[in-house]
Amino acid sequence: MKSPWKAMKALEPDREYLVLASLIPPTSRSSTGRLFRGAGEVRKQLSATQGVVGFSLLARPVRKQYATLSIWEDEASLGAFAASKPHGELMASLSPEMAPTSFVRWTIKGSQGRPSWSEALRRLA
Repeated sequence: MKSPWKAMKALEPDREYLVLASLIPPTSRSSTGRLFRGAGEVRKQLSATQGVVGFSLLARPVRKQYATLSIWEDEASLGAFAASKPHGELMASLSPEMAPTSFVRWTIKGSQGRPSWSEALRRLA
């Protein structure tokens, strides 16, 4: 199940953006439930975060696999978001119950449009 892409800003064709894809693998049903519940708060946080251009979440609960795809104006905006509440606290509290999380970053020009989930998952593999 993929959440619809939430565009916070339009991509400017000549501008370069940072893309982040992450693969978040909980190891148990309890951590899956906590991750799923926390995702709503993190989505609210994203909607109020400076520097985020857009985002989407992917949930495959049967596989215990969750992923994110987001576009950022710059690394500083992404870093500030990642360290802030509730995201930072949720990740710290879930860390002991997670398999290694994978992250991949790349840049795009606004004229390329947002990357697809298939591209993000290919890069994460």
